[in-house]
Amino acid sequence: MASLKFKSTADIKVPKRLIDQVLGQDEAVKVMKKSAEQRRHVLLIGQPGTGKSMLGVGLAELLPKEKLTDTLSFPNPNDENNPLIRTVPAGQGRDLVAKSRIQSMGMFKNQNVFLFILVIISMIVPWWARSHYQSDIMFAAFFLGGMVFLGAFVIFLNLGKRMSSPQVRVPKLIVDNFRKKQAPFNDATGAHAGALLGDCLHDPFQSFRHSQVVTKVGGKDSFICVEINKEIDTLFSKYENKIERRGNYEALHLSKDDLFILGETNGSISPVEVLSSNRYDYNGEMIKLTTSENKELVVTAEHKIAIWKNNKIEYIEAKDIKESDKVVSKSEDIIIDKQDIIGTYDERQQEQCRLYYQYLDIKSKNPTWGYKRIAKAMNQKIDKTRWWHAKKHIPVPIQTVQWLKKRELLPLRIDNPKLPLIAKVLGATFGDGGIFENLNAIFLSSKEKYNVEEFGRDIGKIFHFNKGENSRIIEGGEFGHSWCYQNTNRNIIRFFSALGSPIGKKSSNNLTMPLWIYKRDNFKQEFFGSLFGSELGIPKIHVDRVRLNTLDFAITGEKGLEQNRIEFIENIKEYLNSNLIKTGKISTRIVNTKYSKKESVLYRLLISTEFQNLIHFANNCKLNYCKYKRDKLTSTVNEFREEKRKKYVDLISQGYGAESAMNLLNLTPQALYEILNETNYVIKEPEAAYS
Repeated sequence: MASLKFKSTADIKVPKRLIDQVLGQDEAVKVMKKSAEQRRHVLLIGQPGTGKSMLGVGLAELLPKEKLTDTLSFPNPNDENNPLIRTVPAGQGRDLVAKSRIQSMGMFKNQNVFLFILVIISMIVPWWARSHYQSDIMFAAFFLGGMVFLGAFVIFLNLGKRMSSPQVRVPKLIVDNFRKKQAPFNDATGAHAGALLGDCLHDPFQSFRHSQVVTKVGGKDSFICVEINKEIDTLFSKYENKIERRGNYEALHLSKDDLFILGETNGSISPVEVLSSNRYDYNGEMIKLTTSENKELVVTAEHKIAIWKNNKIEYIEAKDIKESDKVVSKSEDIIIDKQDIIGTYDERQQEQCRLYYQYLDIKSKNPTWGYKRIAKAMNQKIDKTRWWHAKKHIPVPIQTVQWLKKRELLPLRIDNPKLPLIAKVLGATFGDGGIFENLNAIFLSSKEKYNVEEFGRDIGKIFHFNKGENSRIIEGGEFGHSWCYQNTNRNIIRFFSALGSPIGKKSSNNLTMPLWIYKRDNFKQEFFGSLFGSELGIPKIHVDRVRLNTLDFAITGEKGLEQNRIEFIENIKEYLNSNLIKTGKISTRIVNTKYSKKESVLYRLLISTEFQNLIHFANNCKLNYCKYKRDKLTSTVNEFREEKRKKYVDLISQGYGAESAMNLLNLTPQALYEILNETNYVIKEPEAAYS
């Protein structure tokens, strides 16, 4: 203390920055300064009074100045529970609120002054009339008229306030940065210790029992049911050196694409990637859920389970699930059911379906109840239940479900004999076919009338209707002559929409490969056969008679869809490779079309034109709904085979050995065998898959 020379605290220099005023927290100060430079998050944990809030304020001062904004909340006329949030530059929030208040206060202001003057006049006029007309009758008449006007004035004042409220709504200022020059600091002190990371009674991991079965997505999007403990044990053994251990708790962060399981994204069941997994010994209560299909799920009490609520997926803790709740599950043998069809309609119609099923449920449990009592129990209008009681005005989605059930297409199970044909039609909607954006027709376009007629026949076989019913074939075409088959049956449209058919302009939308086609080889063959029939470029022999022109698969997409298109073509590539067909790189180039204001990108997957590759394609793949391409590829393969045979014979006659001739002609032993035996190839006809 002897070295400190000051007479009072006024002699002590206080640093201007708050962070430099902190005492006893030197290490924490260094961390805060470093985090401010690197713009990192900082988590402060400690006993009350250690200076956490002060360090937070100091950090706010250190952060670089940015463009601060005010946040306002406006009333939402469509949904009062979800206000509209808007941001404006700092300082303008107060001005906007003040202007709105002035505007709301000024409503009917001039009218009120005018009416007030009229009220005064109406009170004076009766006395003037009495003196002027010298008649009590005139006085009474004017007096009653004044009273009526006074009553109208009072009513108008009350109605005026109510009428003005929806016209001028004063926003609420949520975040106010008026005259602030630095980042705001919000003190959140006061939360209890378990609010951040949980207390000992909480299961933050929401754990499964070790023997619980999950659906794993395998290669080629196949589905495999595995016990979670066996799958996790395999991963933990594979990455032994990456395991994080704390007591009896072990955690592992998985590498990209290590594990996919069936989960929920955007309200539907689809493959989701597992980012990390953990395991630990648990001693406590577990809850076992048993579904109507006798499937069991054992979890901890706080594990959240996906439940169907009002045709939407909600997550509810296991301990709060009731017996009547419907757990979201995907039956292995069911591709789509009634809920998938209803889900293709808008929210209003889905709500009507929910009410209708609620009506049926109440009716079945209380068969003696009339429609009035049911309406009261549902809190709905009597008109609605009266129509349903008379079996009329059933919601349109349910009518579609009933129509499909009559044709044995709902629920659509994996063993349905029509599925190969359905996959064939569905594949065409990803190519030259599709569903119009307004959902008023499913169509297919082709240069050959035979192809669209075949498309129509296949739809007729699936849904059992007569030729020409709800359908037509249009002749025309802007880029040369073409034919277009259209079917306007809305039930058919909703069916293929639920199966994953693209809707509207495909070049502007994401394309997603339907997962169910991977469950059987014949589903894949028919689906990709129709897609190849539309989008595959067929080669012909080059003028040098030595090689073929390009064989490729091509699709387009507007800018911004690059990732989606690459993933889509990767699926095509994987299918071809699984059938021993070699593929090359994916090339892109910009194209412009008059149908789109945005620039589009053409994506091409190059396919090897080696003779053996053509043989594999001819043997393993199909070209549906395109007779011209089938005939052209058949002709190309056989013509190319004959050219190879002639060149091979010529090389042998020149003294080349068989192996040297094969190398020069780029032939495999199998390809040479096919050439010398003069095998004629015919690309598979669509009818070959059906009996």
